[in-house]
Amino acid sequence: MNQIDQHKLVFVLKDCTQRLQFIGTLTRDNDISSELAGYEQSKLLTDQQHLEETYAKLVGLRSTLLGITNRTQLHQTQDQIKQVAKNLKESTKKLCRLFKENPNIDADSIKVNKERADLIFEFENLISLIQNNQLNKFAQTVTNSLEEQDSLRKFAAREKELIAEIKRLQNEKNQEFNEYKHEQEEKQKNIQALKEKLLYKTNRAEQKKKYDEKVAGAFENTQQRVFEYKQKNLEADIQHYNQKIQNEELVHKELKDYLIRKEEETKKKTDEQNTIAERQRETLEKQIEDLNAYRTKMLEELNILKQRFDREQIEQQERERKELEEKQLKARQELYQIKLENAIKLIQNELMERKELYGLGAKKKKPKKK
Repeated sequence: MNQIDQHKLVFVLKDCTQRLQFIGTLTRDNDISSELAGYEQSKLLTDQQHLEETYAKLVGLRSTLLGITNRTQLHQTQDQIKQVAKNLKESTKKLCRLFKENPNIDADSIKVNKERADLIFEFENLISLIQNNQLNKFAQTVTNSLEEQDSLRKFAAREKELIAEIKRLQNEKNQEFNEYKHEQEEKQKNIQALKEKLLYKTNRAEQKKKYDEKVAGAFENTQQRVFEYKQKNLEADIQHYNQKIQNEELVHKELKDYLIRKEEETKKKTDEQNTIAERQRETLEKQIEDLNAYRTKMLEELNILKQRFDREQIEQQERERKELEEKQLKARQELYQIKLENAIKLIQNELMERKELYGLGAKKKKPKKK
């Protein structure tokens, strides 16, 4: 930022600071924020009361709509109740938020004055930073503040999503509760019919009971004698089993002592075996170290032999290459000699053919001379 822009910005900030200071000089009686907050709270309370009355009327109407013939009107009433309940929840939420944000109007006024003073302080600090050419520091502070506000926005969006999900679940719960209530009413009617039927059968059963009591008395006496006989047998069995339990306890005690002795002996043997194993481990570790040293020595010898073998292989390949070159050179020379001989023979053959050709021509001319 150049000097001119800095002076312009400083001038604007000083003007804003003076305006804020002038607003702070106004008296608290001129502040109408308390009146606005009170009006909004009064309006929300009136709407809340109206919704509560509507909800109470719809609930009363729903309790009178019973039977299959009123099912359609019952569903409509339930939908209206859901809508009113939704509006009532939203109104309650707004009202609670308003009371939460404005629990005390005087405190809010003090808060506004404090925030105004903080804003004036920030402007003065910014002016000082601009004059000292430290505007980057203020930009970093603003960036951090914006990042914090963005995180709060994300949290608010997540809160809205959760509230919507809670409302949906609450609506499903209310619908299921209404269906359950309707089913309960039908079940109450069935219960009433069953009670009447039960009363009829109770009277009839009372008469039968008297007869059954007489029969049961005789049967009870018989069973009493049978039970006394069985009780004597059970007491004898109990005594026999108690004797067996005592024997089992004695055997258990002896077996426990035997197992404890065996455990001590086993522990002792295990300690001895561990000592032997430790000694063997140390011996094996020493052998492993010796083998590793021997292996290192063998590897060094192997590397020496490998290097010697590689040199011999290179020398062998060099000798073979030279021999191959000599053979190829000799073969080329022989081939050249053969070609040369063939050329000489060909030339000789052509000369012989020409001599024979010319010789035959001379013999034919001689008779003509005679």
